[in-house]
Amino acid sequence: MKHLGTVRFPNSVQLFKFCQRVLTEQRGSKSKDQELGQVLDFNPSDCSHWKRGDKNVKSVFVLAKLAKFLNVEETLLFDIVNGVIGAEEAFFEYQESKEISDIITSSSVIEASEFNQRRIQIETFVKGIHEQLSFRTPPLFLPELVRVFSFINLQPVDMVDKISRVLKNKNKSYVVQYQRGEFRPQTRMSVVKDIAKIILLGERQRYSELGAYDKNTIKLEILMFVTAMLAPKELLVEEMSKVDLNKNFISELATAFWVPKSLVSYQVQDIIKSGYTLVETTPLEREGASLSY
Repeated sequence: MKHLGTVRFPNSVQLFKFCQRVLTEQRGSKSKDQELGQVLDFNPSDCSHWKRGDKNVKSVFVLAKLAKFLNVEETLLFDIVNGVIGAEEAFFEYQESKEISDIITSSSVIEASEFNQRRIQIETFVKGIHEQLSFRTPPLFLPELVRVFSFINLQPVDMVDKISRVLKNKNKSYVVQYQRGEFRPQTRMSVVKDIAKIILLGERQRYSELGAYDKNTIKLEILMFVTAMLAPKELLVEEMSKVDLNKNFISELATAFWVPKSLVSYQVQDIIKSGYTLVETTPLEREGASLSY
């Protein structure tokens, strides 16, 4: 086996790993290497070289083919081949994008009054936390966030199966473990999602202002908690007015808030759908910017 340092095109290796993982998830069984190669008209040798990182796969046309075949955002593949994210972070974003879409679809059956009540409860709760932290400029730093919850701690660990996970101790405290290394936007979202589950599922009785648990709205509440915590509407609207229109709208906002593009895309769409008052004219209004990332 080659040493990692000798791989000529490591980003192509990450691309192959991501595509194979997505294909396996969609098929429900492990896919063969050549299945991906056939999409690009690669012979077995070419496919093997791609998998090992001896072949640089980053052509715009090739990525467009792969994106269409796997039904994923092209920009996600561009981020991989440009070294912005690795296969694991990309797969997390792919899964989160799917889950957000599913939550939005399932939420359509919730009564409008119930939907709005849950939104107000979550956003008011999160706003109170932001006020405690004096959070006025993105991004939100997670070590500061967990100080608000004395029963939650963060711990970097070596793990490969997940980006983050929750461990509950006997003394009713929790540890959110996350992959050791540089914090990535996907890691930050995963950690806050775990915190949301602790608050909204495990320790909801501590916070009467959150209302009673409802299995029909809990996934929506968790999504609202995460987006409101990491990219609150008020600050997001402020940042919209600063976005350079010559650059990708969603990408710029995601960078400012240090979060995945899927999270920003959802929150921007929610701003529009909820009729949130825009303080001033934003690039979104002026140009009708695409919400696709």
